[in-house]
Amino acid sequence: MKFGIILPIWRLSVKDAERLTCRAEELGWDGVFIPDHVVAMPATVEHYGPSWPDPLSLLAYLAGKTSRIKLGTSVIVLPYRHPLAVAKAAATVDQVSGGRFICGVGVGWDEAEFRVLKAPFHERGRLSDEYLALMQAAWSAETFDFDGRYFSFQRVGFAPRPVQQPRPPVWVASALFAVSRPSIRRAITFGDAWHPLGLDRSQMEAGVNLLREEANRLGCRPPAFCPRNLLNLTDRPAGEGRALFEGSPDQVADDLRFVQRLGAEFVTFDLYACADVDHMLRMIEDFSRTAMRSVA
Repeated sequence: MKFGIILPIWRLSVKDAERLTCRAEELGWDGVFIPDHVVAMPATVEHYGPSWPDPLSLLAYLAGKTSRIKLGTSVIVLPYRHPLAVAKAAATVDQVSGGRFICGVGVGWDEAEFRVLKAPFHERGRLSDEYLALMQAAWSAETFDFDGRYFSFQRVGFAPRPVQQPRPPVWVASALFAVSRPSIRRAITFGDAWHPLGLDRSQMEAGVNLLREEANRLGCRPPAFCPRNLLNLTDRPAGEGRALFEGSPDQVADDLRFVQRLGAEFVTFDLYACADVDHMLRMIEDFSRTAMRSVA
């Protein structure tokens, strides 16, 4: 099982992001991921913050500061940008990182941001499906045709292609705190992993069962299970009703064994429970020498 951190980029400078990424690589973490907003509308500012660097540009910068760790989006909101622009930026990150890019994608949630960007909020699922099909067509050939509902063209050239072939790993996110059947179908059809956000134990069990059932119904191999949750490692055990991955190293280690039994291949952690960057660094250091070793 592999481990990654989600950079709370709305609270970090570029140098903070570099510091956390390089330290994570030194400690043996397997991935660093960056979330996405183009503009910060009131709901986004309220829940997170106002500062959102472009994730793919920042990942390209971090690629030059690292040598081993995977670099990914968690997640880029597909309907916000032209799919060929996303495909080109993603291929470039994969090139400059030597094939270390993971493409985490989602359909988005902030309707106000969709309005500003002139993106159709109520078509975001269908739009994302076609965007994924188009991006994968672009990654697979230097010249390709495409005939879809939103885009149709012939003999379009696309280069350079990603280092990873036929494509970088595609992780499909679900709605926050929910088992989303459309996201499961999307992960099976277009992705390499299902990447649910903030699920508790019962939701994870239900989601993994649904993932396998739906894949079997469609005659497909289930994609990998790669959950994302908040990490809140504490000195003392958390009480009854604690969240998954909240509590002492022993409690978090037990949570890791639980997701390992469910078949998790790559677990990613938000760090926004931390007060500042130094606290984030201590958290990833403590995790790497305690809970991480329990499932090594």
